[in-house]
Parts: sequence; C-alpha cells; structure tokens
Amino acid sequence: MSWSTDGLLRLNLQTCKITQLITQAVLEGNFGSNVKINIEDSEMKINVDMRKIEAVFTNLLVNAAQSIENVGTINVRIMDNGANAIIAFEDSGPGIPQDVMPKIFDPLFTTKQTGTGLGLSICKKIIEQHGGSIAAKNNPTTFIIRLPKNF
Repeated sequence: MSWSTDGLLRLNLQTCKITQLITQAVLEGNFGSNVKINIEDSEMKINVDMRKIEAVFTNLLVNAAQSIENVGTINVRIMDNGANAIIAFEDSGPGIPQDVMPKIFDPLFTTKQTGTGLGLSICKKIIEQHGGSIAAKNNPTTFIIRLPKNF
C-alpha cells in the first residue's frame, strides 16, 4: 500500500460509470425483497477510487434500508452539473430528527443500538479526499454527494 504524506491511503483513481458502482453497492448490501431500490439510468462517468466510493454508496444504502426498517423504497438519482456529478440517495423513512442532523457526520456519533458511529464520518472523509462534498436533508431524507467528474 502506498501512503500519502498526510497519512491517508492514496487514491487508486479509475474512470467508471456511476451506475456500475451503485449496482455493485446494492449487491454488497444484500437487501431483502421488501427494499425496492430504484437507480436512475445514467451514462455519466467519474474518476474515483472505485473501492472507496463503492464503500460510501454501500454505507448510505445500508443506512437508508435501516431507516425504513427494510420495508420501503430507496431512490438513487444521478445529475450532471457540469464539472461535478451529483448523486442523491433518497429514502421513504421517517427522516433524521432535527436535533441529530448537525451531528450525523461527527466521528463516534450514532443513534443506533449497535454501531460505531464511524460510517458517515468515514464516508465524508472519503468524499472530501476526492475533492467532493456530502450533505443531508429531510422531507424526504436525502444524502447528496457532489463529486468532481475528473478528479
């Protein structure tokens, strides 16, 4: 493994279709038949560390499935805003409580009985390592990722 000077693993960048990464994340997540995942069709490609971004997508999908208690719908939308790809993960769950929203990307913060509270903070670090950003909003609960297409 090669390390960068700031201690983070270097990115192994490859160009790939966003839908390919999301489809692989769906397979990794092993969702039950009561979770319907709709992935918007897109030919858009991004230059990313496929393994890391797939892990981010898997984490967001698993969190969404848990929030809907494994019964409901998750919609994944892919948008192009020029230099960036916007990927939105939207679920039919009850939403994130307003008092929790500001803390969801903090390391060690969790609302779950089991879990480390590292998932979303690591996702945020990976996205930022790619020069992107991640945000969350309610009504419906949506995690929005912005990634530069040619990092």
